[in-house]
Amino acid sequence: MRDEAPDAEEPGRGKKTGGGVAFRRVLDGAAGVARLLWERGWAERNAGNLSCDVTDIVPLGLADDVPLTPLGVTYPELAGRHLLVTGAGSRMRDVASAPETWCGVLGFSEDGAAYGVGWQGRDGTAFTPTSELPSHLAIHAALRRRGVPPRAVVHTHPTELLALALEPGIGDEVRFNRLLWSLHPEMVVVVPTGVAVVPYVMPGTVEQGMAAGRAMETHDVALWLKHGAVAVGEDFGAAFDLLDTVNKAARLYLLCRSAGIVPEGLSDAEVEELRRAYGPRSLGRTGPTSRATT
Repeated sequence: MRDEAPDAEEPGRGKKTGGGVAFRRVLDGAAGVARLLWERGWAERNAGNLSCDVTDIVPLGLADDVPLTPLGVTYPELAGRHLLVTGAGSRMRDVASAPETWCGVLGFSEDGAAYGVGWQGRDGTAFTPTSELPSHLAIHAALRRRGVPPRAVVHTHPTELLALALEPGIGDEVRFNRLLWSLHPEMVVVVPTGVAVVPYVMPGTVEQGMAAGRAMETHDVALWLKHGAVAVGEDFGAAFDLLDTVNKAARLYLLCRSAGIVPEGLSDAEVEELRRAYGPRSLGRTGPTSRATT
């Protein structure tokens, strides 16, 4: 383990690398989104956590003297890869001001059954990854199986979305997504596959991780009932945008209900018209069919 930042040395090897600027960009992205989560009140105390696949930036394996921690579950999709993750107990307001202190890079064994800390930031203390690591690992594994470009994962507690999720019947995923799509055209454009609804599982457990991974096999955003939400994107900003859009729809619904209004929303025909006009868009990607509606 080393205290030097990867913008100076390669994690796990201590070699100079041309990826320093790219790694600094990932850290800056983590800081920017962490600040947004804190300012929106979505990251009380040490709530929320981030991860990003940085294998292309720090491609070398772990040094021989780095101790390995068994995972208890094997993730062959992550074999030999590197993930930047926030640390256990880290507050998003602190990540925002000093990401190089509150993040670390984990390198995975060649069988995907263990990890070592290849880089632990600059404060010299032993790095412990977020307690939600099982979910992050399962999601990254799912993304690898899907063969899609996203590498960033954002987990947080969006206030209005969690409030809406407490309404009885929200566990009906079809009904829930029909409601969200009807409330805001951006939902149809930005989250066309809808939001996966994951039943409550004890946070931080392998079982929670497995449930999170299954949800992201087919979705870019998932609601963890009575807990929080998670999204994936090409970078932290893209993942945040998905959560922001979903929470906006939930907020619109709650504002209407608090004013005594039963929202009419978009009809099924209007939702389908949007789908035809804007085409498929997923995983925080931009392209010729991803025009904004505003």
